[in-house]
Amino acid sequence: MQISRISSFPGRPISAWIRTRSLLVALIMLGGAVGGAGHLSAAPPPDGGTVSIDVKSDDGRYDVPAATYMDAAGQALADKGFTILNDPDHSAYVVELSLHREDVGTGSTKVAPSKSGMAPGGALGSFGTGAIIPIPSGKSRLVALERTTLEMRLRKRGEAVVIWQGKAVTVRSANVQARAATDLCNALLRAYPEQPEDVIGVP
Repeated sequence: MQISRISSFPGRPISAWIRTRSLLVALIMLGGAVGGAGHLSAAPPPDGGTVSIDVKSDDGRYDVPAATYMDAAGQALADKGFTILNDPDHSAYVVELSLHREDVGTGSTKVAPSKSGMAPGGALGSFGTGAIIPIPSGKSRLVALERTTLEMRLRKRGEAVVIWQGKAVTVRSANVQARAATDLCNALLRAYPEQPEDVIGVP
């Protein structure tokens, strides 16, 4: 999606040079750093084991099910050698996901023109070739934008000390949150077990 114009709130336009999600993410990340979520353990993060996942949302929005983020985190953790358990009382580790979403205004995007297509036969019972004629668009439509921040913390079950943690943020259209969950979790764990020092911006 190409964003050509973005307004933060009514009457408060953001500079017109912001034309891509990548630049917008860079803007909201200025000065960002992983927040204090407890003391990090001096022990190295594990390279596998059983883990359960817990999702907490502090924004009061439940239109995207917690299972969406649990599934995305579970797949990313499985790729790192972890075995996902649904029962937190029997897993060696617990991953806590803290989710926060907020509106950041609207952006305009170009409507892609339809593609032409040719099919033999055309309408039912006719002869020859049927054609789908493309209708040029070039029009723009407004889409709602959301800033999604996801924090991930890894602990041993029953212990308060954080073994590993990371924080990632993205700005997306409000109707693509399922994809945002996958991209955020993958970005957080891409360099695991390395500890990210800054907030990870996801285009």
